[in-house]
Amino acid sequence: MHTRLWAEHVGQDLTAPQYAALIALAVEPGADQRTVGERASLDKATMAEMVGRLVRRGLVLRRRDPADGRRKLLTLSPLGVRIVDEVSPGVARVQQGLLEPLTEAQRCELMSALARMARMEDMALETMVEARPILDAPRVVGYLIRVAQQVHTRLWTELASNELTAPQHAVLAALAEEPGIDQRTVGERASLDKATMAELISRLVRRGLVLRRRDPSDGRRNLLALAPAGAQLLEQVNPGVTEVQNRMLAPLEPAERVRCVELLAVVARIAE
Repeated sequence: MHTRLWAEHVGQDLTAPQYAALIALAVEPGADQRTVGERASLDKATMAEMVGRLVRRGLVLRRRDPADGRRKLLTLSPLGVRIVDEVSPGVARVQQGLLEPLTEAQRCELMSALARMARMEDMALETMVEARPILDAPRVVGYLIRVAQQVHTRLWTELASNELTAPQHAVLAALAEEPGIDQRTVGERASLDKATMAELISRLVRRGLVLRRRDPSDGRRNLLALAPAGAQLLEQVNPGVTEVQNRMLAPLEPAERVRCVELLAVVARIAE
């Protein structure tokens, strides 16, 4: 949902991680590259590549720290300042659209839960919220979702599987519940767009995890089912997947966990 809203209101020229880095520089001009990466929750390799792109686009100025030649100091260029000013209203609309189904109290509730799930330090969150008018509280939610997703990815790799991604697991789980359903329906159950779903299913078929056949009553539809190997792999990874969810929600109290999942379902527009 956040990705769709971003494409609609901000466009494809600036990604959410790039915006996070530009905002970090707007708040802390002259910060070194490592610090900006920490503020934007980007690893060292990703940050280096991204800064290179932003420098080539003329949005960021980079120079060596005269006191330490190993450090690179970054500032927004005049063009970078202008771009931040131009896209920030669109970013605000993304967050407003994302949170539209929630009341103000629910928004605060979700923000608090996401910050803890993202393992954000209280001071870091307060810094983002207080950096107004550049960054106000509603805009932080997209950032928190991205950081929480990074935490989920790390936990998934550690506890669930290196053989199966979370979207692939969602597809296998959907097929375990509804064997023989068509590919479009599986995509809806797993919240995957048509193109992503087609590529993902092809990979699972090639790996022998999913069986695919044409619908005899409609040659345009593909019917899917778990292969024995897919059912076996699903059974193997399910305990780890459960542990991922438990670890993800661990910073929250039991009642908050239920509430957070309910609010996320509303934000994601998942029908009951």
